[in-house]
Amino acid sequence: MINGLKEWLLQLPDVVEAPHSFGGTEYQVNGRQFMHNHGPRYLDIHLSREDQQRVLREGKAERHRFTPARAGWVTFHVRSDGDVETAKELITLAYNDARKTTAFRKQRLSSQ
Repeated sequence: MINGLKEWLLQLPDVVEAPHSFGGTEYQVNGRQFMHNHGPRYLDIHLSREDQQRVLREGKAERHRFTPARAGWVTFHVRSDGDVETAKELITLAYNDARKTTAFRKQRLSSQ
C-alpha cells in the first residue's frame, strides 16, 4: 500500500496481516478480516451494511466486483496521495465494526 498507509494500519490495536486467499494481503482484528488489498492501490473494505450504503451513496467507494451488496464489501481505489485520508476513514469504519462484532461474539460465547 502507498504512502505509509500500511504502517498506519498495522499500528491499530490488535491488527495483523495475513495472506489473502485470492492473492494480496488481508488485515484482521481479533481473527476477523476487515479489509484486503490487491496491489498497492486497490483496497477491498468490509463495512457494516449501514456504512456500506452511506459510503456508496456519498460516492466514497465503489461496489465490490464479486460479492453481493448485502455482504458489506466495497472497493476503494487509491489514485493519488489525496485519497489516503478517505482510505483511512473507510478503514477505520471497517476496523471499528470488526472490533465491535468480535467483542460481541466473544461476550455471547462466554455467557453460554
